Amino acid sequence: MTKDVPNAPVTKWWMRLGATPGMIGALILTLFLARFVWQWVSPYTLVEDEAHYWEWARRIDWSYYSKGPGVAWSIWLSTRILGDTEFAVRLPSLIASACAMIAMTRLAHIAFADRLTGFVSALLWLCVPGFAIAGLLMTIDSPYVACWAWACVFASSAVLRDRPKSWIGFGLMIALGFIFKYTILLIVPGALLALLLGSRTKKQITWFALGLCFALPGLVPVLIWNAQHDWATVRHLLGHLGMSGGDTANTEAFTHKDPWTILWFLEYLVLQFAIAGAPLILALLALINVKRFHHTDHARPILVLSAFALPIYAFYLLVSLKTQTEGNWAMAGAVSLIPIAAWGVIEGVKRADHTIRFFWGASIVTGIACLLLFPLAPWASKRDHVGHFIPIHRFTGLREHSADAQAILTELQSQTSLTPFILTEHYGRASQLAFYLPDHPTTYCTSAIVGGRKTQYDIWTQTNPTNPDTITHLLGRPALLMGGRRDQWGFMFQRVVEIGQLESEPVDNRTSYVGYGFLGFEGWEPGLRPNNVTDLADDDTRSALQIVRDLGENDQ
Repeated sequence: MTKDVPNAPVTKWWMRLGATPGMIGALILTLFLARFVWQWVSPYTLVEDEAHYWEWARRIDWSYYSKGPGVAWSIWLSTRILGDTEFAVRLPSLIASACAMIAMTRLAHIAFADRLTGFVSALLWLCVPGFAIAGLLMTIDSPYVACWAWACVFASSAVLRDRPKSWIGFGLMIALGFIFKYTILLIVPGALLALLLGSRTKKQITWFALGLCFALPGLVPVLIWNAQHDWATVRHLLGHLGMSGGDTANTEAFTHKDPWTILWFLEYLVLQFAIAGAPLILALLALINVKRFHHTDHARPILVLSAFALPIYAFYLLVSLKTQTEGNWAMAGAVSLIPIAAWGVIEGVKRADHTIRFFWGASIVTGIACLLLFPLAPWASKRDHVGHFIPIHRFTGLREHSADAQAILTELQSQTSLTPFILTEHYGRASQLAFYLPDHPTTYCTSAIVGGRKTQYDIWTQTNPTNPDTITHLLGRPALLMGGRRDQWGFMFQRVVEIGQLESEPVDNRTSYVGYGFLGFEGWEPGLRPNNVTDLADDDTRSALQIVRDLGENDQ
């Protein structure tokens, strides 16, 4: 039961610790070093998106099909210095996560002018599952969230500390964040709402407008690239929303798309709590308690911080009324809610509020679980009740898988005296094999050819399956075909043989084929059943490599 009128404020040992000068810096530095060491020794291979962004970094450009150039530029810089390793690919995300934690403590200090609130904010940052995972993988989310966090810092400084020139920093953070993820534009209506709620003087509005001008350079590289590529990114975003003109219009998934259901809306709500965890609940409780217990001194900063989160959550809530959403789309909304949750924790614990203490404890447990998730994932994946929730296949086994693939490629070259190539149905596997195969060969993806969405592979001239030069370069050569259906591969080759699932294949039920004599990409139609594909017998126990070897011996 909550004590509305406490006899005396409760003080915990961690409160005294958190209020000690230097503890915030020590916490951030300790976590950074621990993650640095872990990433250095981590056995995990790149997940599909990480490998694909590394592919982007091999071909530096103004922008890319689905995202801005920030992630590619970051990986390019890191790998040029440290080499093409998993550590080098992931290092920018690690640095961005540390920058975001620093921003979080700064945001708490601006709002509440309290060292302890900053310390608790840093702890709660670690307890948000989405942020914890993003900081260990090199996707767009970690640097984008860091830019969002610093944009909140500058906007809060302008509104709450009456420093209108801080809007310049706000604009620069939008420019930087935009080249990682376009969603950062949703911080603009949030900042405008905070400005209207907190300080609407003419001077503030003028500097706010000037700050937005400093955001414009971030749009330039994306606009240049899209103007050169028929606004491909716009089509990609429309495709995500299932709208007319999007890149999903002619895909099989769109053709057989399920109608909207209320479950998509409910799924959106559940995913936000799953991504943000108990800190989101603590923030909501703090919003209730600030009015309930008449904390008038803190009402204004809490209102301003809440304003930053409102537009992004509201926007994707509306999106969920149109199409199915993904959990990380609105993840940045939790950034400005964390200091509110931290204030609520301190205020609630002092009042001995059992509800606050419960969710505070739940947050700490979640944070510990997030810290141990990757080191303990192999062990946890083998446990009966939780193993199926841990997709360990996504970040393990690619070294062995690539070795198996290379053995088949070597055998194909020995048989045909021609250089074989890799053809996949999915951009992620094509990118992973490009990273892990010797000498990082060019790989190819047929997604858009056989009814899937376009990818960056369809944009690059050397991998574009509709480019005559690409086809000419591959004609007549053998290939290892990864995934897909037999009817999709049959029309591309003179002969196709199903070789089953490679022994090291990370994904269950993903079969492979070998193709002899590449013919081109034209001619496939849905439902086509080519007669040049040889199926495996159900009782065939030979390995994929042995099947290929036997093919060569039989042909001789």
